[in-house]
Amino acid sequence: MSTAADTANSKPITYRLDLGQGWTRIRLDEHAEADVNAFLDRAFAAVPADAAEAGRGLIAGRLNTQIVAGRAKGGIDFYIPTPGAGPAPALTVMASEVKIPSTAVPEPADVVARVAASNPTARTGVIAGMPAVRIDRSAGLDPDAAAEEDADDDGPQPPRPRHIEYVVPVAGDPDHRWLSIALTGQAGPGADEAKVDAAVSRFDQAVAELAWTDAEAEGPAS
Repeated sequence: MSTAADTANSKPITYRLDLGQGWTRIRLDEHAEADVNAFLDRAFAAVPADAAEAGRGLIAGRLNTQIVAGRAKGGIDFYIPTPGAGPAPALTVMASEVKIPSTAVPEPADVVARVAASNPTARTGVIAGMPAVRIDRSAGLDPDAAAEEDADDDGPQPPRPRHIEYVVPVAGDPDHRWLSIALTGQAGPGADEAKVDAAVSRFDQAVAELAWTDAEAEGPAS
């Protein structure tokens, strides 16, 4: 999946992120409306138009809210499970443009080291040829606390919210921008946490295979 975001006096950030089958990309630029309509067409393909109207309106409203919020945070695209084919957990992936505030151009390796030092769940590595950091802000991440809860309560546990973010500098970018790719969400009521774990593992693999591209994709991918 190749995508881009327009910023003032800057070329679009273009990248390829292959999350695998079952995900739909909603671009947060001028293509957003078309992407949402295509998603809704697929979601309600088997539902008569009259019966689908209320549901389409409800989901369209939610997606438009996400689009507005994503744009306000520098969002480029967000990815949601494709109707009938996506992962069971209620997960989303957001790709956003990030600028590191600094009076001088910071060295990417220094930024990654500082971020890792200030986040106990951070891991560093190399992604798409650049130093990068992975931060897991998932709720209930403390292993000791989790062990105590398991010992005190043998009953079913509520779904654990997940929030995993990768931040990587854009290779060769004259504006020294960074790309954030974050997965958020949790298993739905009664859903299997193992499916969330599998989705997180696939997300980690997709980001590890991130690649920079020169051109924007022609349309949304799923």
